[in-house]
Amino acid sequence: MRGNPRIAIAIVTASLAIASSASAAEPKRFLGFRLLDLENQSVKWETPRQRVGATVTYAFATKLVTTEGARNCGQMLPPDKAYTPSGIAQGEFEREVAAAFRMWEDVADIKFRKIDDDDTADIVIGAQAVPVGRAFTNVELKPAGEPGRKVIARSLICLNPAQPWKVGFDGDLDVYDLRYTIAHEAGHAIGLDHPSPAGQLMSYKYDERHQGLQPGDIRGAALLYGARSGGPSFSRAASDITTGSTGAGPAGETKQGRDFGIGAGPDTPPR
Repeated sequence: MRGNPRIAIAIVTASLAIASSASAAEPKRFLGFRLLDLENQSVKWETPRQRVGATVTYAFATKLVTTEGARNCGQMLPPDKAYTPSGIAQGEFEREVAAAFRMWEDVADIKFRKIDDDDTADIVIGAQAVPVGRAFTNVELKPAGEPGRKVIARSLICLNPAQPWKVGFDGDLDVYDLRYTIAHEAGHAIGLDHPSPAGQLMSYKYDERHQGLQPGDIRGAALLYGARSGGPSFSRAASDITTGSTGAGPAGETKQGRDFGIGAGPDTPPR
């Protein structure tokens, strides 16, 4: 268990309303991503400067992990409490988690390294001690290293052990795929928010139309950490990109799928 975090800010991975700061007279262009806006700033690992890479460690909870002040994942058990009831083996689970992190490594200058110490890891993955929703992420910030700018200190990802889980898509949207879910939660853990109901991996609706990251996901990760050399590029002019909301989704965007967390509708106010 760590001491009291000076700042613990939770990212609710469902039940968030779409936020748009664009006025009717001056609409923002939909870029397919939205950066986390915590304390009126975007946040990322290691440095607040955008397009600068980072190396992030992750570990699986090996005991009860309690984080005082956390809004989500405040108490986590080892993740086997979530995947074992669904007949998923430890090795298979860990491979799916590694594959989820590789999605982000393949497109941005961010590296993930697995370690065994859940006390010192940057990202800790576990099962909720008190089951709710599907999956959530909690982001904790460090005190400002430079005036007005903070970076991520620790992120927690927790899965609901009372829900079934699966490996691979089969069209059943009531059972979530582990790789897709962990990749989505990892996006929050590195500084991305929900941009829209659907269309991107970071959208707040779970569906099985996309196997991997979509153009908006890639743009967002590349803005935060820089594009990976040789990776796909979906750039826009710098004037198009803001550190807050990138606007609501394009007109007519589908809202099919299941919400990632509690399952409230898109009109639910942010928590």
